[in-house]
Amino acid sequence: MGFLDNSSITVDAILTKRGRQILAAGGDLNITKFALSDEEIDYTLWDVTHPNGTDSYGTVIENMSLLEATPNRTTFRSFLVDQSQAGATLQLETSHTNIPKNQNIPINPDTIGGQAEDYIFTIENTNIVRFQAMGAAKTLTARRADLKAQSINEGATTTVTVQGVLSGLVATVSISVTADPVSSNPPGAPEGIPDWLGLGGSLE
Repeated sequence: MGFLDNSSITVDAILTKRGRQILAAGGDLNITKFALSDEEIDYTLWDVTHPNGTDSYGTVIENMSLLEATPNRTTFRSFLVDQSQAGATLQLETSHTNIPKNQNIPINPDTIGGQAEDYIFTIENTNIVRFQAMGAAKTLTARRADLKAQSINEGATTTVTVQGVLSGLVATVSISVTADPVSSNPPGAPEGIPDWLGLGGSLE
């Protein structure tokens, strides 16, 4: 972690872990969405009593050191959003535990206080859970998602990130799947490799 020099306007963008995986595999990046976060800003420093008047209310905030981008984040605590989405929250069940193989796991997000919207669902590890009838796809854009617990030889936990298409609001769902005693599929194996290849992948 580091701080950015505030002597000039800086855009600091780095690839996520998933982005680096795509590049390492020889794929092309087609970035269509990004998120802006303001979580390091302390808005209690907005000073309406500043002796220099309204133009100086935000002087302290404007001179704060900003954190540089990091690829190892799973969530932001706050996002810059369109004014029409101000006050909206993303509501959903954020934890599913002790899920046996082949069990359906519904994820039904709802944007409270904002427009009805679709959501981008992103699975961290498709060896542990997968979207129903979508093979090893890691992302899905839809109003809701149905996942299925995979057969793995030891219990493991993964996350599903849910982001509102319109609001930009993000929530993380934690899913733990129990071990299947007859499975030979380790959850930490390379993703998307079928079991019949003998490399520790999993089939939906």
